[in-house]
Amino acid sequence: MSAASPNARWLAIYLPRIRTDRLIRSGLAGSDKRPLAVYLKEGGAYGIVGVNARASELGVRLAMSLADARAIQPKLEAVEAEPEEDARALDHIAAWCERFTPVVVLDPPEGLFLDITGCAHLFGGEEQLRAEIVTRLHAQGFGARAAIAPTPGAAWAFARYGKNRTLSLAERVAAQRRGEGRSNDPAPAHWNAPHPPAPAPQGGGGDDFAHALAPLPVEALRLDPDAAALLRRLGLKTISQILEAPRSSFTARAGERAMLRLDQALGRAREALSPRRPLAPVFALRRFLEPVFTADAVLQVAQDLCGDVVEKLDVRGAGVLRAELMLFGVDGRDRVIGVNVSKPLREVKPLMRLFREKLNIVGENMDAQFGFEAARLDVVRLAELNQRSQTLVTVEAAAANAEQIGGIVDILSARLGPKRVVRPQVHEEHAPERAAGWRSALATRGHDKSVKPPADGVQRRPVRLFAPAQPIEVMASVPDGPPIQFRWRRVMREVVRAEGPERISGDWQRREKTRDYYRVEDKQGRRYWLYREGLYGENEMAPLWYVHGLFA
Repeated sequence: MSAASPNARWLAIYLPRIRTDRLIRSGLAGSDKRPLAVYLKEGGAYGIVGVNARASELGVRLAMSLADARAIQPKLEAVEAEPEEDARALDHIAAWCERFTPVVVLDPPEGLFLDITGCAHLFGGEEQLRAEIVTRLHAQGFGARAAIAPTPGAAWAFARYGKNRTLSLAERVAAQRRGEGRSNDPAPAHWNAPHPPAPAPQGGGGDDFAHALAPLPVEALRLDPDAAALLRRLGLKTISQILEAPRSSFTARAGERAMLRLDQALGRAREALSPRRPLAPVFALRRFLEPVFTADAVLQVAQDLCGDVVEKLDVRGAGVLRAELMLFGVDGRDRVIGVNVSKPLREVKPLMRLFREKLNIVGENMDAQFGFEAARLDVVRLAELNQRSQTLVTVEAAAANAEQIGGIVDILSARLGPKRVVRPQVHEEHAPERAAGWRSALATRGHDKSVKPPADGVQRRPVRLFAPAQPIEVMASVPDGPPIQFRWRRVMREVVRAEGPERISGDWQRREKTRDYYRVEDKQGRRYWLYREGLYGENEMAPLWYVHGLFA
């Protein structure tokens, strides 16, 4: 998705101490009153990559060697970094943020981007939304800073390097606990933990927007450390100096990366961002004044959301194929209830029947605990709804009662699972064992192949196939001819009629051998489908025989 839009509003979240906060929150390290550092081995040396507030007060800084940190503070508790666990914690926070907006972008290792365009009014405005997110993250044990701007780059810069302003309740408590006026963060002095900077101007660019970015250091442009160091060696320490620099000569000396980041921050260049989850084409969101607990309340909310979604689908002329009801718990956990439909659906009553079946199954295990504070219904997959096919049906379709069959398929799939209700499917494969299979009954039918019966009415493939084919012992009049008798399951069977061979070449990529198939009949009238695998003279080993199926 593109981040450059004249009316876009982005909220950047910065988690400067996510590594130590995760350890303290999970009980893997001491409390925040003891100095704690996280180190990582890089290039044969142990470097500090995370510190808590107490360690920062005692002089421990990021990028410092572990030996120097221990020399400064002998009682320092050091824990080796776990990048995978830190990434998982960031992903969990991103999932929690989806209750505010469906577009959440990961900015590892310490940040997130939230597209709040058109969402802020649901929370009382942008400032109330920002304050609520920061306050609730602090309540969960994560120090956070947040800022809002028209572009992700500008929001990123203000969240990390912006000036101080009025604090929220959680931020004031944190500031009082650590002591106002002290530098607690492992960063420049203007990073007083954990309050955010002032939001950016409301416009999408222009002189006011550039003026707000001008006093920030060049590191606020999301540059690599080497690129930022190069700019400082050139005497360019703030963004205002880059704005005034001649673009051609500056680009030649400092590279195009810095100018691209500047243009992205000012909204002059587009920036491609990938959301954590693909944005649902249609969704509806409801927030509650008080948490809901019971299944009946959840069903009522689901019905209201289905009504909102159906109205949006009606405008698009589409129907639901898969919908997911996301319940956002007060405890920070999310519950997802998904339903699948075999053909496009745009009615509230059938959708509610499916959600009711799902809730009957997961209701006992849903574990509402403190209740749900919000709910969102996402139409993950949709398809064009052909109105004509709903009203005008052929005689065969009416006789088969396709509408009722589709409803039964949907209910059974919701109750038993989509993988347990299947339809037969034909594949374009020469190997008989791969020429047919099964697919979910909810899958689209665009790839179905119609199979025409033979013109002479002779059945050339058996109804029943063995998987895998069963080996037999064969006696033939000539090596390449049909069998005259064969032993299968310790019983000798004498062949009275035989047709063939039908040669099927094997898949050379799978190193399969050529097969010669015969339709044979024994004295008792039983008909078999036999094949010889391989040809005589190909190698020293004689070809093997198998029975692959039985005719009715």
